[in-house]
Amino acid sequence: MATGSKTKPNSTEAAQHVAVGAQSNDHSAHLAGVPTERFFTDADTFVRVQLLVTEYYGFDSPSNFWDVYNIEAEALGQRVVYHPGGIPDADRTRPLIGTPSDLDRLSPPDPYTSGRMPWILQINKKYLEMAGKLERAYFTAPFSLAVNIRGYENLVADMFERPQFAHRLFHFLCDDVLGPYIETMRKEVDIPDLLMDGRDAWASPPMISLDMMDEYVVAYTERLRNHAGGNLITRGNWGDAKSRDPERFFSQKCLCSPGSLSVLDPDLYEVGPERVNAYARQHHVSVAAGVDATLLKDGPVEAIVKRIKLYIDKMARTGRCMIHLNQIAAETPPEHVHAAVAACHAYGRLPIPENIDDVHFETPGRESFTDFIRGRE
Repeated sequence: MATGSKTKPNSTEAAQHVAVGAQSNDHSAHLAGVPTERFFTDADTFVRVQLLVTEYYGFDSPSNFWDVYNIEAEALGQRVVYHPGGIPDADRTRPLIGTPSDLDRLSPPDPYTSGRMPWILQINKKYLEMAGKLERAYFTAPFSLAVNIRGYENLVADMFERPQFAHRLFHFLCDDVLGPYIETMRKEVDIPDLLMDGRDAWASPPMISLDMMDEYVVAYTERLRNHAGGNLITRGNWGDAKSRDPERFFSQKCLCSPGSLSVLDPDLYEVGPERVNAYARQHHVSVAAGVDATLLKDGPVEAIVKRIKLYIDKMARTGRCMIHLNQIAAETPPEHVHAAVAACHAYGRLPIPENIDDVHFETPGRESFTDFIRGRE
């Protein structure tokens, strides 16, 4: 693997085309031939691989997404399973809080010693060192963290049968776990206003109702934001098409991530980009359009390009839309990812022509990741 001078994300044309980013972690390890347990525990390996993958694909923002949902849960004592060749995952069959009384025995984690929290502190510092900047750091949003240590069925039962306990759990997670962890991440890189990006896939209809979204997702994002002093968002919610009221759900998500609306496939395709764009224009927010992970993995290339072309045509003409490649599975063919990025560069070149069908597009031919690395040595 190439080492030495700083590796910087490829963003030379970002101002001229719709930006494209991606969630890539086990795929990055797979490309580099690095065992996933090493990838998810060795900060130097993780950062070097992610920056090289960013450059290889030409993403406009660095691929620096770790197995974000596990860090705080593991630091509290939740068992996390390390799957060979895959992403670690909390063992939700054995929740840390099996009964409400278990909350009383939990102690807040120490960001400097507990679980892999120190690994995250190292990663953030190495991004600063190797990329020259750090745009954001990730954490588990309160609702998804509660699911990971209490279990989904137990947590929902708490909300209906033991709401006082449920709120006590969320207070603990916001005030004693996430707040100090976020403060430490910012302190260690000396960026007091570093954007903190919380992920919340469990807070998605039909797994929660929109009333639950108000009470346990929006409210606790705002509580955590107030605790952290601002510049904090939570996102990554799915289920717009199953929410029964997409516009209400859009508004809730915008409260959690002010100024930006993230809508991900398959919901984006099912709800329709025109409907999402109409809401975004009315409420003056930008859109992050998530492209289906299964489509990226299975293809074919023509279908991937067609999907991105559709989203750019229907949502990106104001210049307030970015394309996000949803979780890139380990076995996703690199040519699929290259085609997705090339489609953003071609169809998303600003200003976008009135008839996007007039844009010439060719599927790019690219070297393998191994040959890419050899060419940099």
